[in-house]
Amino acid sequence: MNRPTQRACALLVLVASALCPAQVVRPLDEPEPAPAMIDAPPTARAVVQLLAAPYLTDEERASLRVEHGLWTRADVLNPRHAARAALIDGRLDAPALSSPEADPLDRAEGMARRGEFRAALSALEGDPSIRAMRLRAEAHEALGEHALADAAVDPVVTALTGRTTSDADEIVDGVLALMVRTRLRGPSAAADAGADYRTMLQLLGEAHQKIDRVNWRARLVEARLLAEKSNPGEARDAILEALKLNPRIADAWTLLGQLAIDSFAFPEAEAIAGTIGALAPGSPDAAILRARARLRQNDPDGAWSIIEPALGRFPDHRELRAVEAAIVASWFDAERLSETLAAFDERNGTEGSPDALLEVGIRLAEARQYAEGTKYLRLAIDRAPNRADGWTELGLMELQAGRDSASLDALRRAAALDPFNTRVTNTLKLVEEMIAWPTIESEHFVIRYQPGIDEVLAREMPRTLERIHDDVAGAFDHEPGFRTTIDLMPDHAAFAVRITGIPRLHTVAAATGPAIAMESPQRGPGFSIGYYDWARTLQHEYAHTVTLSRTHNRIPHWFTEAAAVWAEAGPRASSWWDLLSRRFREGTLFSLDEISVKFVRPDGPDDRTLAYAQGHWMYEFMVERWGPRAPLELMDRYASGEREASAMEAVLGVPPEIFTAAFMRWAEGELRERGLLLPDGVPGLETLVLREAVNAQLAEARVEQMTDLSAAGGIDALTQSFDSLERAWTNATQPTRAQLDRWLARYPGHPDVLLALIATELRLNDGEATPDLVPLLEQYAEARPEDPLPHRTLARLALEGRLPGGAEAALSDLEFLSEREMYTPAYARALAERYAELGDLDRAGAEAEHAVGIAPFDAETREFAARVAIQAQHWDDAERHLLALTGIEPDRDIHQRRLDRLREMRK
Repeated sequence: MNRPTQRACALLVLVASALCPAQVVRPLDEPEPAPAMIDAPPTARAVVQLLAAPYLTDEERASLRVEHGLWTRADVLNPRHAARAALIDGRLDAPALSSPEADPLDRAEGMARRGEFRAALSALEGDPSIRAMRLRAEAHEALGEHALADAAVDPVVTALTGRTTSDADEIVDGVLALMVRTRLRGPSAAADAGADYRTMLQLLGEAHQKIDRVNWRARLVEARLLAEKSNPGEARDAILEALKLNPRIADAWTLLGQLAIDSFAFPEAEAIAGTIGALAPGSPDAAILRARARLRQNDPDGAWSIIEPALGRFPDHRELRAVEAAIVASWFDAERLSETLAAFDERNGTEGSPDALLEVGIRLAEARQYAEGTKYLRLAIDRAPNRADGWTELGLMELQAGRDSASLDALRRAAALDPFNTRVTNTLKLVEEMIAWPTIESEHFVIRYQPGIDEVLAREMPRTLERIHDDVAGAFDHEPGFRTTIDLMPDHAAFAVRITGIPRLHTVAAATGPAIAMESPQRGPGFSIGYYDWARTLQHEYAHTVTLSRTHNRIPHWFTEAAAVWAEAGPRASSWWDLLSRRFREGTLFSLDEISVKFVRPDGPDDRTLAYAQGHWMYEFMVERWGPRAPLELMDRYASGEREASAMEAVLGVPPEIFTAAFMRWAEGELRERGLLLPDGVPGLETLVLREAVNAQLAEARVEQMTDLSAAGGIDALTQSFDSLERAWTNATQPTRAQLDRWLARYPGHPDVLLALIATELRLNDGEATPDLVPLLEQYAEARPEDPLPHRTLARLALEGRLPGGAEAALSDLEFLSEREMYTPAYARALAERYAELGDLDRAGAEAEHAVGIAPFDAETREFAARVAIQAQHWDDAERHLLALTGIEPDRDIHQRRLDRLREMRK
C-alpha cells in the first residue's frame, strides 16, 4: 500500500470511528495485544543437533524433546512424558502428575512442590535413588524434621565422595541434597567455610561441562547457588544458559523474576510472571512473584488479591502460605498474624520450619518495623541456626536500624556460615571499618565519618543539623526519642553498601529511620554526582526520620516523600513545574491509588520524578485547604494502623476520590497562575501557527472535493488534502516576527508567544542576548514566573556590565537562581560578590555560606567565603573556613599561615 493511500485509509478509519463510536476499528493485520511476557533466549545449537541425531529412536527423540521443553502435542499424549512436561512448566495440579503411569519420582516431586510432604514421603519409601534421597531430605527439612533430613543426606554424601555416580542428573540431585545439609549443619569444615560451596560448584561444573553439556538442571542449580551468594549478574547468566537448553523451565523463570524483584525491576518481574503464567495458567510461582513485587511496593492489599485465589487452588503450598503470612504482617494485625503463623505450622506438621517466620521478618524489615522484624528473624534463626539467610537479613536490618553492634554480631555469624555472600562480606567489611570511625555528637545527632578529608565537613555539620532539627521537628510537631546517626560515607560505593549491601545505588542520601547515610559531596572518581546541597538534602532525609518516628514507620510511601519535600522549604524546581503542567494537560497525573507504586514501579522514565513532584503538590494543597494540622492528624491515624482511605475521610471529611478531584481543580488554578496553563479561549502557540498555515493552504486546496467521500476521486481528494496539511505543518514550524507580534497584540502576555519572540531574537542574533531583549525577558518572567530562562539571561547581561544599575542590576535574578540551585555554587557565589560590592556584608556572608554548603570541599569557594567573612569581621566563620582549607589542601602551607595569623590577631 503506498503512503498516500495509507493516509487516506487512516482518515476513513477515523471517520468510521466517529460515526460508530461504540465500535473498535482495528486494521485486519494488527495482532491482538499479548500479555506481558519475556522471550526465552534461542535454543542452544547443541540441543538442536542432539534432537537431529540419526541414531535416536522415536521414543528417545520424544523423551529428549520433553526434557528440553520442545515437545509436541503427540509427545505429551504419553502419560509419562505429560507428567514430566507438567513438572518442567510448573503445572503442579496437572492430572498427569497424579497418573499411576507417571514416573513415581516425578509424581512424588509434584506432591512435594504442592506442599504435600507426608504424601511425598510415603511415595518415596523404599526408593534408593539419589533423587529420592534428595526429595526425602527436602521434605523432612520442610516439615522441620531436621535430624531426619540430615540422615537422608548421608548416603548421598557417600555416593558423591566415593564417585560412584557419573550421571549428570544424579550429581545435580546430590548437590541439592548437599545444599540441604549446609542449611542444617552449616559449613562442614570450620577452618574453611567456603569449601562446601566450592565443592558444589565444582560438581555442577563437571556435570554440565564434562558429562552432559546439555544438562539444564546443572545450570539452574548453579544459578540458585550464585543467587544465594548475592551474585545476581552471574546467576542471571546461568539462568539464561539453562533457558537456552530448555525454554520452559518454570523454576528458572521464577528465579529470574525474584532477581528482578530484588533489584526493584518490577516491570521485568511482571513480564516474567506473565511468561510463567503462559506456561502454567494459575501458576503459584507467578502468583508468588507478583505478590512479592506488590509487597516490595508496600501494596499488601494488591498482594492479597493475587495470593488468595492461588491459595484456593494450592492450599498446602508452603511458599504461598509463607507469603500469606508476610501480607498479614504488612497489615500490622498482630492477632491475625499469630493465627496465620500457627496455621502455617499446623498445616502438614511444619512446626519446625523457619520459612514463614523468615518471610515475615524480611517483610517487616523492609517496612522498617525494626523491633518486630528482629523478633521474627530471631524466631526463624532459633529454628534453623545454621542457615545463613536468617543471620544475613538480621545483620542488614540491624544496620538500617542504627544498631551497629547487633548488626556486626549477626553479620559475622552470617559470614562464618556463608563466606561467599557478597552482600554480607561487603557490608561486614564496611561495618567493621565504621565501628572504629570517629564521631562528633550534638544534642540530637551523632555524626560518624572516615578519618581524612571528610572531617572538614563533619566538624561543620552539628550547627546546621541542629537548625534542621528545629525546623523539621517544629514542622511535624514531633521529636524522635533517639539521637539520629548521620553516616558521612567517603564515596558512592561505600554509601551504596551502607544502604543495600551492594556498591551501586541511584541516590546520594537515604534515611532508614534512626540512621541517615549520605555520600560525601565531592567531585572526582568514585562520586556519583559531585557537589550537592547537603544541608537541603539532609533536611529532606531528616523529615523521613521524624515522620517515620511519629507514625511508627506506618505511613504511605507518597505521603512520607511529600512531607519530606515540603519540609525542605525551598521553591519547586522549574523542571518539576514543566513536568506537572505537561502531565496535567495530558491527563496523566496519578491517582492516590497509584502514586505510591510509582516511586518503586515507574512505567515511564519520568514517573518517579512525577511521584515526588505531584506528592509534594498534593501535600501543599492539603495544607492550604485543611490547614497545617491536617497532615499531622493523618500521620497519627497511620501510626495506629488505620488505612489511608479511612484516615483521609476521618481527617479531611472526604474520601480519596473527592480529595483527588478537588486537588485537580486547585492544580489547574496553580498552573494558570504561573502561565503554565493558558486561560480558556486562548489558543496555544502550535494552534496559532497551524491555524494560520492551514488557512493559507486550504485557500489553495480543492476542498470541495472532500464533501462527498463516496464520489469518484474521493481518495485522491483526501490524499491531496493530507498533503496540504502536511505541507502546512512543515511550513508552520518557524513563525515570523510579524506573526508573533500580531498574536501578542491579540493575546497580551501570552507566555508561549513571548518565548517564541525571545527565541526568534536570539536566532537572528546568532544566539547572543543583547540589552534590546530585556523588555521581552521581563514580560516573559512576569507571564511565566517559574521559568529560569529570563533570569539566567538577565543575570548574564547584568554581570557582563551590559545593563544599567551596576551590581544591583543582577540581584533579583541571581536570588531567583541561587534559591533553586542544588548542584553548583556559581549562583550563590556570584550573588555574594554583588552584595559585597554593595557593602551588604551580612547578605554576602550568607550567600558565601550557601556556596560552601553546595561545594564544601572546593578550595576556591572556601577561600572566597573566608575573604567575605574577614571583610564582615565574622571571625568565627573566617577561622572555620581557613581551618577547612588546611584539610582540603594540606600541602599548601599558606592556609596554615593565614589561620595562624587570624588566631594571633584574635587574641
